[in-house]
Amino acid sequence: MLTERQRQIVNIAIKLVSEHGIQNLTIKNIAREIGFSEPALYRHFDSKFDIVMALLDRFQEISNFVLSKTEQANLTSIQKIEKFLFDRYKRFTEDPHTAKVMFSEGIFRDDPRYSHKMLSIMHQHANTVQEIIREGQLNEELRSDIEPKDLFKIIFGSMRLLVKQWCLADCNFNLILESRQLWLSVKKLIT
Repeated sequence: MLTERQRQIVNIAIKLVSEHGIQNLTIKNIAREIGFSEPALYRHFDSKFDIVMALLDRFQEISNFVLSKTEQANLTSIQKIEKFLFDRYKRFTEDPHTAKVMFSEGIFRDDPRYSHKMLSIMHQHANTVQEIIREGQLNEELRSDIEPKDLFKIIFGSMRLLVKQWCLADCNFNLILESRQLWLSVKKLIT
């Protein structure tokens, strides 16, 4: 569990990566942005690597919390998927920096430990959502003539594309409105 100061450092790191890329995420830049010395920063994290891993852990914790809450809800499978999707869209709208970092996997390619962690997070979410999809197929809510992994890619690939477009457009369109229209179309394809 992160301390309040560590959470503040991670938030600054997300902002810096979003605005300037991972190559400009340095202890010096974080310390300058947060307003204290580099040695003071090292009291909270041992290295830039630890900060980036904490940033990725934060993404994972938020998604796991939402997925867990969604799975436990007394909802149909399609409602569970919708609930998770729109939680993502809402969070991205409230925090565009997080969206820009999460949907820029290239940021994490420079260090195989980062890319391994990001891939692990993606697989974990895919497995959980694919279980919801299987449940929906058994209950005849979702098409059963398409593999769960492919339905997952249809649903979340379209979401990923929309969020990337939104990020590249500097968040200049209404993500929630666009996502609702996209979801209606995707729902027609998968049900």
